[in-house]
Amino acid sequence: MVHQMSQKYRLPYLSTFFYFLIFLNIFGIYGIIGSRIIREILVQTDAATHSIESISMTTNYLGIPFLILSLYMFLRFCREIVNRLLSTRFNLFFFSIQILIFLAYGLILIRIARFGETRFDLIKKVVFIAYSAISLIATFYALIQMLFIRKQFTDAKEKKSIQIFSLIYLFFIAAIITSANLAFLSKWIELAFIILLFSSHLIPIFILNIHLDKFFIEPTIIVDFQRSVEEFVMKFGISSREKEVIELICKGKSNQDISDALFISLQTVKDHIHRIYLKTGVKNRVQLSNLIRTFS
Repeated sequence: MVHQMSQKYRLPYLSTFFYFLIFLNIFGIYGIIGSRIIREILVQTDAATHSIESISMTTNYLGIPFLILSLYMFLRFCREIVNRLLSTRFNLFFFSIQILIFLAYGLILIRIARFGETRFDLIKKVVFIAYSAISLIATFYALIQMLFIRKQFTDAKEKKSIQIFSLIYLFFIAAIITSANLAFLSKWIELAFIILLFSSHLIPIFILNIHLDKFFIEPTIIVDFQRSVEEFVMKFGISSREKEVIELICKGKSNQDISDALFISLQTVKDHIHRIYLKTGVKNRVQLSNLIRTFS
C-alpha cells in the first residue's frame, strides 16, 4: 500500500517510509523469526546449549544492520513529513553510536565462550535493553519533534492529522518495545511482539493515506498557485521582498523559518507581514492564503 502511495503522490517521505518498512520487515523475518526457527531446530537435534545460544545470537546479530537502517529511515521520515531534513551532524552521530554498539555486540559474540552458559540470558537481556533504549529514545524524539513542528502549519485539519499519526505511532512503538523486552516470560508475549512488529503499521498507513487524500497538491495546481501569486502581487502592489515572504507563508513556514530563509531579522519579517496585511485588508495567514487562491 505504501509503495502504491509513493507511486501515486511522488513525495520523498513516502519513499523513505517505504524503505523503513522494508528494512524493519527484513529484520523481523531474518533477525527474529529466523533466529527463533534456527533455535527450535537445534533444540530438536539435542545440540549443546552453548551451540544453540551462540548460533541463535549470531543470527540475530546479522539482522541488526537492518534494524539500524529501519530506525534511521523512520527518523528521516518523521522530519521529511514536516518539511525538515536530518542534519549531517545528526547522521554522523547516529551512525557512529550504532556502529560502536554493533561492534561491541560482535565482540561479545566472539568471546561468548568465556562467559559461560549461565550468562547467555543475561547477555541477551543487556543487548535487548541497549537496542530498545536507543530505539525508544530516537523514535520518541522524532515523533515529539514532529508534534511540535506541525504547529507551524496553517491548516488546522492538517495539524490534527499529523498529531493523530504521531500519537498512534508513539503508542505502538511503546507497545512493541515493551513486548520485546517481556517476550522471554511467555511464548504468548513473544507472539504478541511479532504480531505487533508486522501489523502495527497498518493503522498509521491508513491515516497517512487519508491525510494525503485531503492535503496533497498536484504539481499542476502548484503552477496555478504561482500564477495566482503573480496576479495577486500586481493587484495589491506587493514588493519583491513581500512576495518572497508571502510564498513562504503559503508553504506553512513560521516567522522564524522565513527569517532564516531570507536572512533577515525576525522583526523585519513581522514588519513585512504587517504591511502585507495593510495592503490586502486581511487579518491573518489563513485569510491571506484564501485571498490568493481567489485569483486562480
